[in-house]
Amino acid sequence: MSFALTKLLPLFVYPLGMAIMLFLAGFFLLWIRRERSAGLLMLISVALLWASSTQVTAEFVLHSLERRYPPLSLEEIPTADAIVLLGGVTRGRVPGTGLTDLGGGADRIIHAARLFKAGKAPLLILSGGNEPGYRSEAEDMADILQLMDIPADSILLETKSRNTQQNALYSQKIFQQQGIKKILLVTSATHMRRAEAIFSGIGVSVLPAATDYQLVDRAPSFLDWLPQAGALEMTTKGIKEYIGYWVYLITRALGR
Repeated sequence: MSFALTKLLPLFVYPLGMAIMLFLAGFFLLWIRRERSAGLLMLISVALLWASSTQVTAEFVLHSLERRYPPLSLEEIPTADAIVLLGGVTRGRVPGTGLTDLGGGADRIIHAARLFKAGKAPLLILSGGNEPGYRSEAEDMADILQLMDIPADSILLETKSRNTQQNALYSQKIFQQQGIKKILLVTSATHMRRAEAIFSGIGVSVLPAATDYQLVDRAPSFLDWLPQAGALEMTTKGIKEYIGYWVYLITRALGR
């Protein structure tokens, strides 16, 4: 399946896409004068969108992923042959400046730098590509890490991958070349379950070093039950991880 299809097809099972499809189906039923069925579908679409857009639902979905990988202190994290930092850290270069803009996953790069400076591994492998014709995310991450006093000769780049399975596949070549058997895998806590399964599937020993936690201590509010764009994004992110994880398990079981 092409990269574009793997990104496009899940949109129809995410809350927003599903709600739109249900609403359109209801509109079609209304057009053919099946008012009762049309009303039911439209009501379901609104209810689905409302529920998926609340902070309560978002936190329930993300907590189910993050609780598997609670935060660890530096002392609790073991040593390994290399630290592998997955992309999702940068958004690209700001036009006219040559500067790299950090995205919502910036905690990953900070955590990787902390692990390296704590002596947890002698190498940092940065995995992340980009669209053809654009600078890879691995190169952008390397620039930022060098600004954080990480020596260039301790950094190895994997610049072709566009998704998590490619992260593992292309990084495997570096593992073989460098004799790497055990890695500290740095990615967001919500993404770790899928990433750990995929990297373990290529035969390397994976030590999860999760970061970028989405849930933080805060006071509850009645606004948690009202629709919010940010909450919908968080719910969708969690559903994306569950879909990706189960698709990986199924395709692996089928031998693909």
